[in-house]
Amino acid sequence: MNKFEQPNKTTKSKDGVDFISNMPDSILLLILSFLFFTEEVIQTSILSRRWRYLWTSIPSLDLFSRFHREDKLKTDEFKDFVFWVLANRSSDLYRFSLDCYDYYSMSTVRRWIHMAVTRNVKQLQLTFYPEDENEDVELPHCLVTCCSLEALMLDLNYRGLKLPNIIGFPGLKDLYLAYIDLRDGNVVKGFLESCPSLEYLGLLDCMLCKLDLLCISSPKLKKLSILNVALMDDGQSGGVKICCPKLVDLELRGLIANNFLFECLDSLNKAGIEPKLTGNIKSVLFPGISHVEYLWIDLYFFSQVIHREKYDTWRCLKCINVACNPALPNLKTLALITAVDAFTMDELIRILKYYPKLESLKLIVKEEFDGPEERELHEGDARKMMTQDVKKVEFFEFKGEKPKLVLDWHEVTIMEMVFSWGTKGKYFSYNRL
Repeated sequence: MNKFEQPNKTTKSKDGVDFISNMPDSILLLILSFLFFTEEVIQTSILSRRWRYLWTSIPSLDLFSRFHREDKLKTDEFKDFVFWVLANRSSDLYRFSLDCYDYYSMSTVRRWIHMAVTRNVKQLQLTFYPEDENEDVELPHCLVTCCSLEALMLDLNYRGLKLPNIIGFPGLKDLYLAYIDLRDGNVVKGFLESCPSLEYLGLLDCMLCKLDLLCISSPKLKKLSILNVALMDDGQSGGVKICCPKLVDLELRGLIANNFLFECLDSLNKAGIEPKLTGNIKSVLFPGISHVEYLWIDLYFFSQVIHREKYDTWRCLKCINVACNPALPNLKTLALITAVDAFTMDELIRILKYYPKLESLKLIVKEEFDGPEERELHEGDARKMMTQDVKKVEFFEFKGEKPKLVLDWHEVTIMEMVFSWGTKGKYFSYNRL
């Protein structure tokens, strides 16, 4: 008997009828899909003959090495287990997830990838890296040329990444790169050039230190997310140039958001921008995001680019009487992120007066604050902030105290609003019918 096979057992009701085992395969596989680890799924093979090989048809495999690399017996067992699981597949794979860190050689990992590719895997999530911190990871040819692959997620623990010198990824739509050294700008460029169908690109804490300008140009990209980009050794960061005519959803956070250039973003509907402000702002926000309906942005940064835009426009027009408001004609929802010590109600009012057609406003206070503080709007200020077009306001409840909101239903105007700050918060929403 194979060491991974278990004796058969039968689960029956009191009258001896095994109701669960008589269910169709589709129902049983759905039940198995709710188990998190593949090891747990395989353990069901001991229930009865009916269940013995059922696990070989589950659409997803999630394999996670829980053992320390120094426990050679356990790591060897896990290695054999992965080979055994992949070899006993009776159907194609929808998703294969493998977390094995630096416990195994790159040749072993490549063999596992090849076995998943031969099962026509659609979604592949890999967390692995060489033990040598200076060794780069080169993706195998079989992965790059896999026609069934639609989504790829890689976490390489800040190792470098190399692509084979071939055109590949014919069907890849989603690409997520986490904790990868991408200081060689050709890697991102190579992915974009090799993925004609790419719709989503995500970069999480990838090192872009040596790049002066990260260029992202893709004809079909719909969603782009660059979060918490690593710092350069000298504390500086490069920038990003984005030219994606089909882009609908954009999110930039960290130093990379301090310096950006937008081109051909005519389809952009939703944008989130939260820079890590360490110096002068280099970005030109308008008119790059002029089409957005939802904007999620740092309040201080937004205020600075608005004031600079007004000044530049006025200087170019040479006339103080010409209208020069930063235009976001389609904006319906505005979410402003701020820290308590950086927030002033006057600044909030100055920003909001440019966008009288807002339907939803969200104020998000990021940092904790010791002790309560209350800031109250007087009637005149409230009227400056909220016009009759405002339909929804979202803010925080702090320390169990509900914020105050008084509405004049005859004029449909917010008369008074009180924000109360504290150490804990959660959203409260008020919708105008």
